[in-house]
Order: sequence, then structure tokens, then C-alpha cells
Amino acid sequence: MNEVVKYDSYMNSLKFTGFTTTDFNFLMLLCSKMRDKDTTELSISFDELRLKTAYTRTSIQKFRADLERMNEKLMRVTCKLRTETKTIMFVLFPTFEIDIEKQELIVAVNEKFKFILNELIKNFTRFDLNEFVKLDSKYSKSLYRLLKQFKSTGKLEINLNEFRMKMDIPSTYTNRDVMSKVINPVLAELKNYFQNLQCTVKYEHKRGKPVSGYIFIFTPEHTFSEKTNKSSLKQRSKNQFNNFIQEKKMTQEDWDKLEQALLEN
Repeated sequence: MNEVVKYDSYMNSLKFTGFTTTDFNFLMLLCSKMRDKDTTELSISFDELRLKTAYTRTSIQKFRADLERMNEKLMRVTCKLRTETKTIMFVLFPTFEIDIEKQELIVAVNEKFKFILNELIKNFTRFDLNEFVKLDSKYSKSLYRLLKQFKSTGKLEINLNEFRMKMDIPSTYTNRDVMSKVINPVLAELKNYFQNLQCTVKYEHKRGKPVSGYIFIFTPEHTFSEKTNKSSLKQRSKNQFNNFIQEKKMTQEDWDKLEQALLEN
């Protein structure tokens, strides 16, 4: 049975600086395993970690070092909640124990941040872990997650600075580099996962026409499902309902109430 990754789309706003493809695979497996587990500690065997992330190194010490490196990077990710009077910053997994003797990893979600993986009803991102792991580049993995957030609308519009931040693109890359070294290779890989995927460059209306952002469009997944699964009306209706729930946006009042509740915990 395939593992499903499902998290609050707030996670797509975080900057995962320096993450490699292996780091992303580990992180998404943890999100999958910790989903709807509240803040309970969970043990994951090394064998399962290796298998479900397609990890191929055989050395136990290198495996341990890769897990440590990923968590060190994750601890530097700025998770922040802010109101008019308070700012709270924290890490996602405060418990991260690598047990060489028992050959297992023990993790638990931060109490303040458990909303990102628990009781998800709306505004969430959902995808298949195995599909994610198969992607070759860190840029493909990053854009794949962002596009999955909008799979029922088939459109992601993003400004240039936000795109560079979320994709962790080197500051030395020119906009031409971004297109040739990031966007074009990613589109070539993701065309197998998003039908009719295209990117349009947005320009500012001033001298030199500098790039202001990008628009990614593709065939919405529920539309594709309607064409390919006509024999399964019940399943199609379920998929459409899930897509509707995913894209239902929280109002500012909803977010204010959520942040206040988290701050009071």
C-alpha cells in the first residue's frame, strides 16, 4: 500500500535551505508516518526508512550521518506564528532520536505545530510518497509539492522572489539561469505527473521588462479523473469532494483563531 503525504499547506510557505533530494525524502516520509498521530512519539525502523525513501547507501554510519544532517537543516527552518503581541518560533520535530542499537528512528511532533499534520480538513496538500521519492532533483520535488497544493484548480501564480525562496535557488542565478537550469528541466520531469504542464513568465510593465514572476498551469486532476474513470461514479464524486475541501481557503478570521489557539496552548 502506498504511503500518502498530507499536511497543512502552511508547510509550503517554509524555506528548506540546503535540502537535498535525500533530505526531502526523509522529511516527507516522516510527515506521512506522523499524520494524524497528534504529538505521540513514533518509532520507524531503519529498514522502513531505507525502503520507502529509496535510500541505497549500505553504511550504517553514513545513514546515521544523513539523518543527522537532515534534522540539523530542519532545525534551522524558521517555523513562526505571530500575533500583534507575540511571536513564537519552534522546530517541527523536537524529538529526533537515532537509535543505532535498536535500528530505529524515534520522532514526535511539536505540540505548537501539530496542526500541520493532524485533523486536516481544508487547505491541505496531499500526494503519493512513492511518486515524490522517484523525482530526480530537489527542484522537481519542491515544485511538485507546490503544484499539488493547487491540483484541483490547475494554476499556480507566484512572484519571482517567492519562487526563488521556496525553490532555494542560488542568489547567483540570473533569471535566464532560473529558466534554463531550474524551470525547463523541472517541466520536462514533471510532465509525467501533471498533464499539459506549462509555464508563462510574467514581466513588469517598465523599461527592460524585468521578470516579476511565473504562472504554472496544468490540467486539474479532478478533470483528468472524470475522463479516465467514467465507470466509477462513486469514486469520482469522492475525489471531487476531496479536491473541493483541499482548495477551500481559510479566511483571515480562521487563521487568527488558529494562531490564537496555538499561542494559548
